[in-house]
Amino acid sequence: MKNLKTVIISTILICALASGVVYITITNKIKKENELKIVQLKKEEDEKAAKDKIAAEAKEKEEAKAKEKAAGTKEDVFDTNIVAEERVYIRMHGMINTKINAADGNTWGMIEITNEDCNKLIEVVNTNNYEDKEKLLAFLNSWKNKDFSNGVEQHNYIWEKLGGVEGKAISLK
Repeated sequence: MKNLKTVIISTILICALASGVVYITITNKIKKENELKIVQLKKEEDEKAAKDKIAAEAKEKEEAKAKEKAAGTKEDVFDTNIVAEERVYIRMHGMINTKINAADGNTWGMIEITNEDCNKLIEVVNTNNYEDKEKLLAFLNSWKNKDFSNGVEQHNYIWEKLGGVEGKAISLK
């Protein structure tokens, strides 16, 4: 009977040990799987955040470009030296708008006058055979030299070339 008790107790102990080992093994496996899932989720979140950041930056740049183009800012550069005269008038009109007051208060688009812009436009005007090439060059060179004393007349000349209806210049700012 003692042997039977020993066998039963041994069997119970062996089953308990085996169950404990299986429990620990399964628990460890589940922990590792959960850790892997957490790492995978963190990686996916990081990748999504990076993609979202890139998309947001791209959208922001596009919106800024669209806004600048609509306002006629420096982003409106000439990619080629063969440029329609009207594009030059539009650019120069935006530039001289910064120096004049309009009779009706309407000035459409303002572009800061810089030496860089003046030089680029001088290059474009020199490359093309515009009818009023010399006049445009005179305007640009005076602006480059910070001489806006004829700004009203210069504005109105360009404004008329663009078919001006509103925004005729009456004085310098």
